Amino acid sequence: MKYQPGSVLLVSLVLLLILTVAGITSIRMTSLEEKMTGNFRNEQLAFHSAEVGVLEAESYVENTVFSLSNFDSGCSNGLCFSGSNSIDVGTCENGTAKPWEDESVWTTSTKHRTTVINLAGISAQAKYIVEFRCYLPKESDGPIPDPASFTDWAQFYRITVLATGGSTDARVMLQTTYKKND
Repeated sequence: MKYQPGSVLLVSLVLLLILTVAGITSIRMTSLEEKMTGNFRNEQLAFHSAEVGVLEAESYVENTVFSLSNFDSGCSNGLCFSGSNSIDVGTCENGTAKPWEDESVWTTSTKHRTTVINLAGISAQAKYIVEFRCYLPKESDGPIPDPASFTDWAQFYRITVLATGGSTDARVMLQTTYKKND
């Protein structure tokens, strides 16, 4: 048998290197998992804030008597309308504008409304806009009512909410439609 000096040292160093690489990889995976968990929590907070914002906006629409002249293409006070003839049921037409895509709607305080419900852990209150989308028949089944009979028609709205989670990097936008039978 040949004597091989230093072979034990060499094998020990290789094993130490393998254990070091495995330990560093484990630490990196743990760090990544913590970041993923934090991001998931922020996303869930943002989604919860957006859902609460939708409920508040629907309540606002239901409990407010609107003057349709308050709705405009500039989204004054969060009330938007880009179509034409909002007062006349028969000739009311929706516009093609998508105000929720305009960043200034969300950054200019006079172009959106802000929720008043406080949620723990969110970085900012949810913001929302209400778009007037013309009219729908009050009764969904049956014949289409006469356009001259305003009482047979319901106002139709689209509500868009933008919410953040625990940081401003987690953002959720939700939309819903709302039919208001006065």
